[in-house]
Amino acid sequence: MHIPSSVWSVVLVSLPWAAALLDTALGASSSSHHSHHRKCRCQPSQSCWPDDETWSAFNETVGGRLIATHPAAYECHDPHYDEAACSQIQKGYYHDWWRPSQPGAYQHANWEVQDDDGCLGFNRTAPCHQGNVPVYTVNATSVRDIRRAVRFASKHHIRLAVRNTGHDFLGRSTAASSLSIWVFYNKRIDFDDAFVPEGAEDDDVAGTGAIILGAGVTWAEAYKAADDHNVMVVGGTDATVGTSGGYCQGGGHSSLSPHFGLCVDNVLQYKVVTADGALKVANAFQNQDLFWALRGGGGGTFGVVVEATYKTHPEFDSILLATIVVVLGDEKDLSELTRRWFALLNDLSEGGWSGVTRIQSRSISMIYEVPNQDKEFARTALAPFVDYVQALNNTAIIILTHTFPSLWTAFEATVGSPLVRYIKTSGTNVRLSSRLIPQEHLQTLERSNELADAVMDANRLHRGHQPSVEVQLVAGRAVTKGTSEETSVHPAWRKALVNVIFVGKWNNDVSYEARQRIARRMTSSTDILRELLPESGAYFNEADPDEPDWQQAFFGSNYPRLKMIKDAVDPMGLFVCHKCVGSEDWTEDLMCPRTH
Repeated sequence: MHIPSSVWSVVLVSLPWAAALLDTALGASSSSHHSHHRKCRCQPSQSCWPDDETWSAFNETVGGRLIATHPAAYECHDPHYDEAACSQIQKGYYHDWWRPSQPGAYQHANWEVQDDDGCLGFNRTAPCHQGNVPVYTVNATSVRDIRRAVRFASKHHIRLAVRNTGHDFLGRSTAASSLSIWVFYNKRIDFDDAFVPEGAEDDDVAGTGAIILGAGVTWAEAYKAADDHNVMVVGGTDATVGTSGGYCQGGGHSSLSPHFGLCVDNVLQYKVVTADGALKVANAFQNQDLFWALRGGGGGTFGVVVEATYKTHPEFDSILLATIVVVLGDEKDLSELTRRWFALLNDLSEGGWSGVTRIQSRSISMIYEVPNQDKEFARTALAPFVDYVQALNNTAIIILTHTFPSLWTAFEATVGSPLVRYIKTSGTNVRLSSRLIPQEHLQTLERSNELADAVMDANRLHRGHQPSVEVQLVAGRAVTKGTSEETSVHPAWRKALVNVIFVGKWNNDVSYEARQRIARRMTSSTDILRELLPESGAYFNEADPDEPDWQQAFFGSNYPRLKMIKDAVDPMGLFVCHKCVGSEDWTEDLMCPRTH
């Protein structure tokens, strides 16, 4: 299906925030101040839910782009079974090139399930229920569609979900009994080599190179366009992650972050539809509080971003990519191997490297990159680890290095490769927990050993299905230069060097009770790192959905100001998602305001 991009109009509407901010400053409870205005969300079983005639009239206002949404495997189950349709579903079900293009499919199938209610897999006679999939979706190809959807949901007290490609490890882009705003088909990409934010005086502000992205653009699409323009942009390492949604609004780490900062450090301007249905421009010169909140406060919280403008950077001369795979004959060697790698991370960072390490029960693999260096540089940098591994008995090691002429060609050869289309990377059940690791904890052998031991102890306690650990060297250097005056991302990022993630997976036939046990074990195992690093935090986009003390863990000292801005820009709580700013004002299912 091809849907042409629409022209995105700009309507500037001022935001009267002063009253709500003053109430909070004077000590009034902002949640109680608004709670008597808030109402429970209507659900399909209730009389307040719009009737078919109302939905039909709404469909007319959005150009016939309202979709009755079904789970991804709907037509593979009785009584909806359709042999031809099910055959096509099976071809794409486990692939991330297919799922973003389906209104009822999300990158990880566990977020399509509510409790034990869902529609997974291809067992024709297995139950198939709506689960956590929205009831309706607006295929929003224009700002007008989004504004009308926001106003419709507000008028009828319907829960909203905001979604592009459905990449979200906390399930924030879907919701049961909701209306989904789906922005996937806004694929606008433009460049401005002398961009000046709207509202700035041209004589006072120097223009800078920028890429302007519609809300539906993915990082693979942005990288390719940037390469054609001979520039780079700080973005994600997954080809189908969206450029304008939760990735950057939650912080957005990248292989380029040690060189140019987090994604939020590179935002020049947002255009966003807020809860009042207005389109606002947010940058350093207008709607500054909203601009600050959108750079770290999380997606699906302050409005629907319809356009994001990011700073661009000149291309590197080259990218050296190094891949190391170690397979152990004896699992007992894994702990010492992990110690050796952790002891090298600080030096790798200082040498300009970034990358990801994956630790499993009998193997450890790394994919690392460094700009403007040769293979001899890589050999010297990696020698302490490689020499140790080669001295081990019954252990195999593979080392590959390759130089690419640009970031895009390196990306295209790895995660962006057409071969990835044949690998089953989506449609699985995945749960994460994580912790940001301060650089100071990796600067001495004693402390890096302590950290490596804690990570391995935590992983051993996590007895979920197919457990593994990711160690992402994506911070330090340029990331440390940002401040909370500039962005709202957790201050722990500014002290961090790596992000450690525990990954748990399970099959569709795992019972609801077993899934709950996996979730509890992941939370309890990560307690080891919480206790070791109590002043740190967790990266919001790759965190434990059951993170304790989540306001501190996800936002730190920035939370009070974020909550003030949330109450000002969205006083009725139209945008609400799991463990997002302001969600504590709602019941656990996020359908009714809490009574205080």
